[in-house]
Amino acid sequence: MDQVTIRRLGPDDVEAWRAIRLEALKGSPEAFGQSYEHADAQPNEHFLRGVSGPHPIFAAFAGGTAVGTAGFYVMDGPKVAHRGMLWGMYVAPSHRGTGFARRLIETVITHATPLVEQIHLHVVTTNPTAYSLYRRMGFVAYGIEPRALRYQGRDYDETLMVRTLGRGVDPKPTSSP
Repeated sequence: MDQVTIRRLGPDDVEAWRAIRLEALKGSPEAFGQSYEHADAQPNEHFLRGVSGPHPIFAAFAGGTAVGTAGFYVMDGPKVAHRGMLWGMYVAPSHRGTGFARRLIETVITHATPLVEQIHLHVVTTNPTAYSLYRRMGFVAYGIEPRALRYQGRDYDETLMVRTLGRGVDPKPTSSP
């Protein structure tokens, strides 16, 4: 297995970001709010804004190729600015089970810790592997959003999860999906 490097993407990584994002959307369409078709139709400038903006997108690279991603943003507004969102978590099937996902999440947590008091995420309930990973990483479920996503006429529920970052009170966990 190639040595993995995890780093924040920048403007020079637009092609890598586009490739891994489209791979994620095509390979796991039920897991993301954005569709492959919509993203694929976007010009490179769209992807450039993503890697050039204030909200970091991190990627795991193996052999110079992006094989995983995770994004983060602080929620906008004075009443919610203590919260952040982990989004777009994906690891290529060829690199799952290698610890890349854990390392991406750790990178987001490290980045987020001085900025927010808690990190939120949504995970589709049909992905128990991801749910288990998030639990092991200290996230707890606090609700289910029914019919959060619709793909090809099928509705998908999402588990809402949160991890506090050493401040505040942990939410009461709900039952697993």
